[in-house]
Order: sequence, then structure tokens, then C-alpha cells
Amino acid sequence: MKCNILFAMMLISGGLYACSSDDIRDANAIGEITADITDISVPSDGGTYIINLGVKGKGNTWKSIVPSDPWMTMTPTGGYHKSGHYRLSVEVSPNSGKDNRQGEICIYTTSSHLKINVQQSATTRDGCCGLSDKEVFFSATECRYHDITVSPYEDIDMTTSDAEWLQIAGVPEGGMTASKEFTISIAPDGPYPTGRSALISFVGKESGQTSIIEVKHAGHDCQPAFPSRWYYTNSEAASCGWLISGAAEANYDTGSQRSFVSAVGVNNLKLNRSISTAYKNSIAVSGLYTGDYLLFSIPSGKLEAGTSVDFMLTISSANNNAPKYWICEIYDGGQWRCPDQSTLSTNDDGVKYSFYTKHFSSYQHTSFTQSFTLDNTLIDGMVRVRCRVVGERNGLDAKLSPTNSGEIYLPSHEFHFCTATAYPGIARKDIKKVAILGNSFTHYFASAFLLKEIARSQGHQLDIRINAKGSQYLSNHMELELSRDITDRSGYDYIILQEQSTRYSDYANNPQETTLSDCKALTARFRNGSPTSKIILENTWAFPKSNWNNFGSSSEFEKHLLNGTLAIAKADNNVDWVSPIGVAFDKAVAAGMSDLFYTDSKHPNRNGAYLKSCVNYLVIFGEKFDKNVSDGGCDPTVAARLRAFAEETVLGHESDYMITR
Repeated sequence: MKCNILFAMMLISGGLYACSSDDIRDANAIGEITADITDISVPSDGGTYIINLGVKGKGNTWKSIVPSDPWMTMTPTGGYHKSGHYRLSVEVSPNSGKDNRQGEICIYTTSSHLKINVQQSATTRDGCCGLSDKEVFFSATECRYHDITVSPYEDIDMTTSDAEWLQIAGVPEGGMTASKEFTISIAPDGPYPTGRSALISFVGKESGQTSIIEVKHAGHDCQPAFPSRWYYTNSEAASCGWLISGAAEANYDTGSQRSFVSAVGVNNLKLNRSISTAYKNSIAVSGLYTGDYLLFSIPSGKLEAGTSVDFMLTISSANNNAPKYWICEIYDGGQWRCPDQSTLSTNDDGVKYSFYTKHFSSYQHTSFTQSFTLDNTLIDGMVRVRCRVVGERNGLDAKLSPTNSGEIYLPSHEFHFCTATAYPGIARKDIKKVAILGNSFTHYFASAFLLKEIARSQGHQLDIRINAKGSQYLSNHMELELSRDITDRSGYDYIILQEQSTRYSDYANNPQETTLSDCKALTARFRNGSPTSKIILENTWAFPKSNWNNFGSSSEFEKHLLNGTLAIAKADNNVDWVSPIGVAFDKAVAAGMSDLFYTDSKHPNRNGAYLKSCVNYLVIFGEKFDKNVSDGGCDPTVAARLRAFAEETVLGHESDYMITR
């Protein structure tokens, strides 16, 4: 603000106050007003002006006419002093208008007056609005929101160019009005193989002038990242990049480059990323609405048309305000496309979907697998898979609100919340439909995902439906909603059932009718919809906790587990085969390979889950592994030994486990 010494000043917007003899009240008095400046120019940013006034005459009394405009004040506005000298202060506000303005302040006595002419310049503007940022740069893996303050000089509209990849939130409907600040938030949808740029333009409705924000996003190196696995321990979720950069990296068994998952909003609403405690510590996002999606970006290098891609996900809802229905799509040939219609379901509203999520008082996570075949060749590119909200239903089947507080999370700790991999050069031999029900002995380290991955690396595509919830018995799956969704479907080729971990060893010692009847009830339900399927009962493994569950050794514990499993399988006419997973574990332990167990000495670690999956694969297909077999994230040397134990257990011994081909 400037400070000038003036005699007097008057400021009005677009008007003029007269200062003439008409304003003089007492014509018989005499007086004289002096000032050294009568014409002043004020810059657009206004200022504070100090005025020295001299008044001579009867009483040295003076008055003034000052405009009442809010952008200008003067003190004092009149007075008397025997010296006849006065010091005035005028405060002038900035001129934010587009036009110059002028006016007068009139100072008078009963016999004289003084007029000060004032002119103020209009604001010199660049475009139609002020912007806190005119250029925004995002690094290759940065997907967090960047906030921009918009200060319109007039009413404005907003348009975008080449911004399909850019999330924009907070734009008011009907445009932005003058003299009010707005904040918009922008973020990339996810990493991309090449750099890209977009323009956000603001256009004045009256002047037609424009203000522009240029947004740039760096390209991501696309060296192959298959397979990519997102697996976080309870303590790792908060440091995975989700809160810091807006994208969580695949942190296990990636190729030469990293893959990322991000949350993308398309409804002009800002999504909220968080760490949910609904299940351990898991990355989460809230505020998703119809059309919003989770984006998985996997650098791929070159992939020929016809290459198979597998996508496997575990997801859940922290509350039932969150969206329920989702469709899984792949970006192929410059557009998003759905999988084969035969893999989709239809809800009561006629909406096609791939899977659904909802909140249960006792958790049930949705596990989902999808196979894609590329229609187009990818050259130095990136495989992009998204899970998109469809329909307008929340977890309670009520109408989904655009401003819902529902939270979706991707479980951490024992779960792989996602595995994505491709099989270049491996032709598909067949497609088999598989159902898997189990508990934590199945979901630790995602053994069902490993089975799908191993099978496809050998040329067999498995379309798997899974429900695995900790501490469950087969009887519980008769009631669990997500299990019923699996049992109510038909046409399975293979059905794999895993009972509570020690129940069949108990049955071997003391046969309880409920153990058998629970198995029969579940297998009968499956058999009703899949009359030609092979129903496989898993022989779970002996574990070292509590001195091998008080049996004293792996071999003794496993003997009881296997005997109990075979007894149940023979007594249930709907059970076809037994999968001798426990036998393979016992062979590995006997050979000195005991690194099969999680830190609790009971559940499987990655090696144990891989061995389980190898045995199930051999039971289903009965063929030795070839050179393309996946190591499933295990050390290659360890994986080779585990496969050898699986082959030694199953191949040539099928009759021991009721397996006929």
C-alpha cells in the first residue's frame, strides 16, 4: 500500500459527487481552504493517504462530503482547531474491477470549498481468473490430489483438453462466480507408459478471456513387472505409498519394474484414501460412487495378441454404505473392455457385474479371479486392469449415495490382496471351472491364487470361485453368504473342500457322526448343481505347534489326519478324490525341509501354500510340471524341491487317494 501526502481526496465507483456553492450552508461567514494537490492518481492496489488541510476563517471550522462506498474511508470528516491545521487519513481499497474509476471529495466551510479530483486505475489482469498454480507436474507414480485455488474476476466456465487420464474434483455445477474463491483437486488416474499432458481452461462468460492450467505427468518405465503381488504385513500398509503418493506398489515378487494400484474418481468428488482397521491394517478408500474404480497398472514390456493375463483380488467393505457391485475390465486396443459375458452375473436391477462386496459383522472377504486374453499386441506398454463400481446399490441393497461414507479395503497380513501375471508364449489347452471353500489354511499366502497361476503356466485356465474365512468348519460354509453364492452356482468341473485343520485327526481317533454329516451336507449341495464334477477333500498337514498337536511327530500326526480324511471320503458317496497335501508336507519335513510354516508354527508360509497348490494341481491334472511352471514367488531352488515332493506324493500313487482318471 502506498502512502502519499495530499490535501484531500474523494473516491466513488463510476460516479461523481458535486462540490459547489449549493453545498455551502452559511453564506454570511468568511473562510479560506488551502491544499497543495487538487488532482491525484491512485494505482489499482489502492493505499493509505495522509492529507494536510489548512482552514482560515471564522471558527476555522470545516466539513466534507465523502462517498459512502465501502472501498474508501476518511478520518476525520470535519472539525475545528484554533490553529486551522488538520491531518486527514484516507484508506483506499484495491480496485479489483475491470474498469477505471473516478470521483471527488469535497471539503467546505460556510464561505469556501475545495474539490479534489481522483482517478484510480483498473486491475491489470491475466485472463479471467487468478490461479494458485498455472503449471502442475506429477511424477510417474504420483497419484495424490493437488489442490488449486481459483479466484474468478468474473463468472467463468471450465473446460478440459486431453484430460481423460486426469481426475478433477470440486468443480461447482453451473460454473464459478466472480469474487469468490474455489478449490479444485486434480490427480492422475495411475502410472502410464509415456509422459502425458492436459490443459484445464477457464473462460470468462463476459470478457471471453481465458486462464489455463497446464498439467504434466511423467511416464513410467515399462520393463516387465509380471508377476506382481501386493502383499503387506500388518505393519507395512501405512508405508506402502498409498497415503504418501496416492498409489500402493506391488511389493513382492515383481519383475524389473513396479506395479501400482490407485483409486480413480470420475464423479467430480474427491476420494479419501486411508488405512482401515476393519481387518488388521489395510489400505482403503472411501467415497466411491458409480463409475469410480480401482486401477491396477502393471508394466509389461511387449505382449503379443493372444497372451493370457490373470488378475486375482481380495477385497471387502468396512461398512455397508460402500458400493456393492463391481465389474472387472482390461484396457486393450485403446479401450476398456469387459471379460466374456459368460463370466458375469446379473443383479435384480439388470446390472452385469463380476463380483460383489458387502460388510459382514464377522468378516467375509470377497476373493475374485479373472482371466483375460489380449486382443491386441502391447509394445513397451502397460497392462491396466480396473475394478469399476456398477449400478447404484450399496451393501444393504439400498440406493448408493454419491456422497456416501462407505469404505472399501484391500486386506493385508495373511492375504495377498492382489496378484496379476501374464503367460506370454504359453498356449491355453483348456478351461476348467473350480470352486474352493476353506479357512485360513487356504487363504494364508493365497493358495487358491497360486493354484490358478501354476495351472495357467502349464496351459490350463482355471476359473475359480473362492471363499476362505478363518476358523471355519465345512458346516459354516452352509451358512456363510459368500459360500452360498458359490454352492448355488452350477457347472463346476472340480470342487476343493478344506475342513478345519485337526478335525479329521480327531475323527480317526473318535468318529463323530456330525463330522461326516457336515461333509455330506455340503457335498450334496454342490452335487446338485454339478453332477459330473470331481469333489476333492483336502488332507490337511501336520504342524509343529504344541508338539505336533500332542502327537509327538509329523508322521504320527499326519497318519491320523490322512486316515480320518480317507474315512470321511469313503463314507461320503459324493466325495471323489482326496488331495494328499499333508502327505507331501510330511515328506518335506522328513527330508529336512521344515520351512513350510508361518511364524505361528501352524499355518502355511509362502512355501507351504505353494506346496499345497502343487499337490492340488497334480491331483486335478495328473501330469508332471514342465519348464514353464511358476515358482509362485518362492525361491526357484526351493520351489523345485517342493514340486518334487508333490510329484513324489501324487503321481503313481493316485489309487491310494481314490483318484481315478
